[in-house]
Amino acid sequence: MHQYSKSLAGVIGLALLLGVSATHAADLAHRDRYGSLPAPLTAESFTAAVLARNASLRAMRQALVAAVSSIRPAGALPDPMLSVSAAPRTFGSTTGTGEDIEVSQALPWWGTLEARKEIARADAEVARHDVQALRLRLAATGRGVFADWVFVHRALAINAANQAVLAELRRIASVRYAAGKAPQADVLQAEVEQTVLAQQQLKWQRKIAVVAARMNALLDRPPTSRIPLPAALPAPAHLPSEAALLQRALSHPQLKALEAQERAARAKAVLAGKQRYPKFQVSAGYNSMWPDPAMRPMVGLSFTVPLDQGKYRAEIDAADARARQAEYDLEGERATLLADLSAAYASTREAAQSLALYRDDLVPLSRDALDVALSEYGSGRGGFLEVLTAEQHQLDTELGLARAQSEYFDRWAELERLSGSEPTTQIESRISP
Repeated sequence: MHQYSKSLAGVIGLALLLGVSATHAADLAHRDRYGSLPAPLTAESFTAAVLARNASLRAMRQALVAAVSSIRPAGALPDPMLSVSAAPRTFGSTTGTGEDIEVSQALPWWGTLEARKEIARADAEVARHDVQALRLRLAATGRGVFADWVFVHRALAINAANQAVLAELRRIASVRYAAGKAPQADVLQAEVEQTVLAQQQLKWQRKIAVVAARMNALLDRPPTSRIPLPAALPAPAHLPSEAALLQRALSHPQLKALEAQERAARAKAVLAGKQRYPKFQVSAGYNSMWPDPAMRPMVGLSFTVPLDQGKYRAEIDAADARARQAEYDLEGERATLLADLSAAYASTREAAQSLALYRDDLVPLSRDALDVALSEYGSGRGGFLEVLTAEQHQLDTELGLARAQSEYFDRWAELERLSGSEPTTQIESRISP
């Protein structure tokens, strides 16, 4: 009966091989107006598509363009003012129209323009790091959803393989029942188990539709757009040391954005301090209504008189408080990020150990147990219940292996996001099914 257990692995392998060997021509035949995806779909190609098509990322890039474009205007002087006035009663007079022309330029206190420019530069840095942080978040989300896409397809293949095994087992039970070597209950129990697997098949088909909708949402496509079959799931080849990842996380875009926000808050505090000083305006003009030509050219200087210093001190105190708030926000976010990274590292290491346990021990043992149960039932030494129990254990361990592989990949993607690392493309072949 060893061939019955082998058929389970064979059907699983065949289903995965069909997903990997799908051709590009078939994918082109099903492309839609929202853009096609390569077939077979890999984690790298799907992540690249998400980063290229996601509308939220495109919108944030435009916010970055706007922030960078605001730097130069922030440090520029206000436009000069041209003022022209005339005496209406001089219109048409023999002496000519009386005119007064003046050009004025506002001049803020020294250092004010540089402070404004520093605020704009810091805001642009915030926008740049926000784009990087969103890229990391979308990449991790995309790779996690792709891991679910692989899992549901593998689960459906495992279900189909188990249905084939149970169909063969029911045939054997029917033959033994007809020969008077087994009770009819064996046949009925096999039919019950087949019906249970058929119901589970419906569940996996529903989950495929759910995961496909999530993938299309990341691509900003209609939820029913076609998603190609997945290729084999890649896995990182080596787990770096926790200390190295913690050190790398200190340069995470989230922290860099908060550092830029703190710089902006400090610059705003400097700017608030400049507001308590006078603001100047210089002017030059020509008044033709003066009879003496020497008196017609005019120059002037005006400035504000900041009498209410209490108002400005309050604004300075508020700006200093916001700067300290930004500093504390950075400290809190740094501590939270490092704690989350440490927890994710432990979770990823546990997932790796669980994957090795399923791959090296549980799945081989369950396959051997099913082989023995089938052999003993076929020879009349074992009961049908033992076969069904072994088959259920084998199904559970195969699903457990598929789930462990997907969880490992998903947790690794989250670990990369928290450490600020770009997704790795290294593949360890023995992790593949």
